[in-house]
Amino acid sequence: MIRIKRAPDRGYAHFGWLESRHVFSFGSYFDPDWMGISELRVANEDLLQPGAALDPSKHQDLEIISVILDGKNLHTDSLGNRKLLQGRSLQLLSTGTGTEFTEQNASLESSLKMLQFWVIPEKNGNTPRYQSRKLLSREGVQLIISPDGRDDSLQIEQDIEMYQFRLHHKSCGLPEAGNGFLYLLKGELEVNGSILEAGDTILFEDEPFISLRGISKAEGFYFTLP
Repeated sequence: MIRIKRAPDRGYAHFGWLESRHVFSFGSYFDPDWMGISELRVANEDLLQPGAALDPSKHQDLEIISVILDGKNLHTDSLGNRKLLQGRSLQLLSTGTGTEFTEQNASLESSLKMLQFWVIPEKNGNTPRYQSRKLLSREGVQLIISPDGRDDSLQIEQDIEMYQFRLHHKSCGLPEAGNGFLYLLKGELEVNGSILEAGDTILFEDEPFISLRGISKAEGFYFTLP
């Protein structure tokens, strides 16, 4: 089964210094049909104005994935990390027993655009840790997060995998799973016969085959979930 949420149907919040779009129910946005899928509970697109920062917050037993798309992000946390990541970067914060952190736009001139995904770990009480890496710059499909850290992927405390894809007039299949989630970041993409545009998302449940065809420089992310 496939369910599609179009970009204009996402939740929206505007605080002046921050614009946020929510695929799943988050904050004041509530959609009973989109509460998450499997252990993936949050999929937000955030735009921070120059110099703006997310308020420091403390979380535990969460795997927080941040994709820095454009701009400069300064990550600071209670583990002692202070990391400046520029566009096309990925970070994974395993909050474990408890971690306080903030994300800040390190530029006073340009906006910061990023995605955030929250995943429930397989077990509680893990040791907190921070990881980061650059994203794929060539065409194709690449594993970027996995439970075993293979192929230079970041290691997550859950039985999920996250892939990055960049396709231009090319087709490919994606790994099957009990559940899946696809986020189209840019371009136009055909997925099992359905056409997606930038900002559209798909939930897969017991779908035996997933086929992608890039129509115009399609780029996005795909999760396999238990």
